[in-house]
Amino acid sequence: MKNSITAGSLIAALFLIVACGQVDDTATTDHGKAADVSDAEIIISISNEDNEVDLVLTTESVYLQLSAEKLAEIKAEFADERAEEEDNALASTIKNVVLDNVEKFLEERIEYSLDEVESIYWDDGEIVIEVEDENIISFDDVNVDDGDVLETFDEDDALEFIEVFEKTRSGS
Repeated sequence: MKNSITAGSLIAALFLIVACGQVDDTATTDHGKAADVSDAEIIISISNEDNEVDLVLTTESVYLQLSAEKLAEIKAEFADERAEEEDNALASTIKNVVLDNVEKFLEERIEYSLDEVESIYWDDGEIVIEVEDENIISFDDVNVDDGDVLETFDEDDALEFIEVFEKTRSGS
């Protein structure tokens, strides 16, 4: 039996697209390059243990995004799904619209300016990032197979990230 997008998946994807379309101007439009911090220099970047997401500190912001490797893997899966023929043209069109929009969403990142970040610290196996006013989607909302994404970073990497963040904030 051929894999196809179910009505439930379609509704969930459309809800996700609409909800994510409301994210404010801190979201980016190009994976790996922030639209509003184009001159920002990356100070430190760490990947979680499964290399699925990157947590990045720049001279102007902190952001979380899918790793380039994970994004490429997902895009390859989407390409395979697009290649599968549907029973009718409408189903094919709907499938492609949903895949295109989900792919665009996955290229976005969750980003906060350094001024918005109140603190970053390690607490009981996870990175905690406290921000002034969280966006519709915050760091805490991101989950991976193992649960909260902020629990999937190596402690040594996380502590180094936190140390560099503190030095950056204090101007050292």
